[in-house]
Amino acid sequence: MKLVAVMIRSLNEGVDYDEFRRAWIPDEVVPDDPRVVLSALNLENPRELCTVALIEGVEAEDIPRWMERLAPIEERRYRRIRHLVSEPTVNAVYRIVSEDALAHPIAA
Repeated sequence: MKLVAVMIRSLNEGVDYDEFRRAWIPDEVVPDDPRVVLSALNLENPRELCTVALIEGVEAEDIPRWMERLAPIEERRYRRIRHLVSEPTVNAVYRIVSEDALAHPIAA
């Protein structure tokens, strides 16, 4: 199964992305963590931060197990960043249902 987790929030006034990133970087690595994370700043509002985690090779029944393993790391990271960003306006996980390369014809 492929999933995508999306979180949109804003950097607080006076906080730049480099400061946020230093606090955001996990303090512990879990070798089988299935996430690849992309971070992007809005071109029209550079304080708005979109974080997308691509998650591959997991089954729905495995998610609680690896989330439990990651929970202490994520909690420590949240404590480091909570004063740097707003609460998310979007925070959801989606199951990918299609993947299309738009440079090629797409079959319906």
